[in-house]
Amino acid sequence: MLDETSECFLLLKKLVSYPSTDGNEAGISDFLAENARAMGMDIVEQQEALPGLKNVIARKTFGRGGKTVVLNSHMDVVPPADGWDTDPYDLVIKGTRAYGRGSTDAKGPLACLTMAVKRIIENPEGVNGAIVYTAVVDEESHSTGARKLVTHPLVRGDYCIVGEPTLSRVAVAHNGSLRPVIVIEGLAAHASNPEFGISAVRIAAYVSQLVDEIAEELTHVVNPTTGKPSIAITMISGGVQENVLPDHCELTIDRRMVPGEKEEELRERFDRLCRQAQEKFPGSRVYVDRYLVTTGPSAETAADTELVRTAFEAAEKVTGEKQTPFGLTCNTDMNHFTRAGIPTIIIGPGTITVAHKPNEYVELSQLESACAVDEAVIRALLK
Repeated sequence: MLDETSECFLLLKKLVSYPSTDGNEAGISDFLAENARAMGMDIVEQQEALPGLKNVIARKTFGRGGKTVVLNSHMDVVPPADGWDTDPYDLVIKGTRAYGRGSTDAKGPLACLTMAVKRIIENPEGVNGAIVYTAVVDEESHSTGARKLVTHPLVRGDYCIVGEPTLSRVAVAHNGSLRPVIVIEGLAAHASNPEFGISAVRIAAYVSQLVDEIAEELTHVVNPTTGKPSIAITMISGGVQENVLPDHCELTIDRRMVPGEKEEELRERFDRLCRQAQEKFPGSRVYVDRYLVTTGPSAETAADTELVRTAFEAAEKVTGEKQTPFGLTCNTDMNHFTRAGIPTIIIGPGTITVAHKPNEYVELSQLESACAVDEAVIRALLK
């Protein structure tokens, strides 16, 4: 098992030491670019995705050339918040686990992909083709890094592996998200005479009922790899004073999508919801004001594709565990690569259930396993 002297652990410890919350990824980006040069990558570039924040892109060609594998994970982490028993930016081993912010999401997966590339460079026997190694900023907020990354001419490939926690299994799908902001306009009146106005908050309560109806509909929708979609009102604001009937209210809805659901159909459903509410309260106006930027829609790679078949076989040889199609309930940057025409899978150590929480950790055995699976899958794809 890995310990505090192993190369993978030391690399992850270095990555965790960077407090790379949203907007603070400059230091870790510079480190990864320099590390890629030290590993022996042929080309190393940093692509500005946001002012002062750069993606890392590195390419290495092996043998006679051939297929290309794109590797990707993200450098940013969510803030550690309260409740940590250790320094969140100092990776420490307690028992069989390594604790630190990003140890699972997603610096652990990033470290494993990095180590897999290093091992292949050190022993390239039997490998023909190219590896495009990338790390992006701003995944946790808006996926600005990945959206920019796929426009770069170096980021072209036949396959892609995204590093996110999958317990070192090969995931073929993930859920997506859509977040409409619904604005409700009523008519203000004195609270002692509510019949002379139209309460925007009362309309919001009716909208909540309509959302509950959609939630009931979604219980009958099941994707075999990622489970059920969901819907929830996550934010609400309205009212100006306790004795004034409110004429304005705003709702934010979080709608999680499973592969197979179409974004345009979901948008139409929200427009229909608004029409229902507006008809229920004549004289009001209810509409989708805007959609918040999210990581993106859902994505899925079919189990019978060359990529998935090859990855399953390679992973099974390493772990002895039978691979079956499954997906992540959370969102990932996989969707940006699939929409760019690159078939994509997800592999990484640890479980998403501890991500974003205090005392985030990754099992040391998972780091070891994911490094081996990443390396085996890349070698198999470039055989």
